[in-house]
Amino acid sequence: MSITLDLAGRRVLVVGASSGVGRAVGELAARAGARVALAARRHERLAAAAAALRAEGCSAEALACDVTQEVGCRSAVAQAIASLGGLDALVYASGVSPLCLLAEAEQADWRAVLDVNVLGASLVTAAALEALRESRGRAIYIGSYSERQTLPGIGLYSVSKSALKALIEAWRMEHPEVDFTRVVLGNTTGTEFAHAWGQERTLAITKLWVERGLFPAPKMMPLANAAEAICAVLAVRGHVDEIGVMPRLRDAEVET
Repeated sequence: MSITLDLAGRRVLVVGASSGVGRAVGELAARAGARVALAARRHERLAAAAAALRAEGCSAEALACDVTQEVGCRSAVAQAIASLGGLDALVYASGVSPLCLLAEAEQADWRAVLDVNVLGASLVTAAALEALRESRGRAIYIGSYSERQTLPGIGLYSVSKSALKALIEAWRMEHPEVDFTRVVLGNTTGTEFAHAWGQERTLAITKLWVERGLFPAPKMMPLANAAEAICAVLAVRGHVDEIGVMPRLRDAEVET
């Protein structure tokens, strides 16, 4: 069941908006009346998404942003603030999820995950901080249920999400005038979570999951559910510390 949201006039920057959760949030927020800046590394995808939204009568623009580059983060956020006339909300949805066993992980693997999932989040937040303080706005970050229940091969991603949680708490303690919210998502369809895994690697790790009774995975959640939850947090006027959005249980499981 869909929900009705009113984000009229809200100025929202979504980082990681070229696909998956970020794109779904950007599109839903724009259709709910927000003025949206979509930022990500793959600018061509953003341009197409923004053009489609404008054709619907929504307010959306595309900004190139590589979250692993400090100067690029500052530039993209500054452009968004200038274009929107300020900033009421930041949604950080950028994330990478390599499939790599901890014993095989090299320094470059760790750096790649932490640069995007943790350091990029802090760089973008720092760039947006003054604008969010002026509006007494909100920053939202995407957490993952894998932090609570990880799988072999997902450890780097899970560790990065735990680090992101600590980062959010640190920002909240230093700047209580801004709302910092973590939205923890369960397994969600329509994302690029496993996009770069590769067939051979996926088969090998999946075999390990099956041997340990960890596969098949739990029921998946539609991408629209995640986007609705995040945009609902955008619409809330009070502080939201953390929410979790999970797939529904099967009907038989609910009855028991």
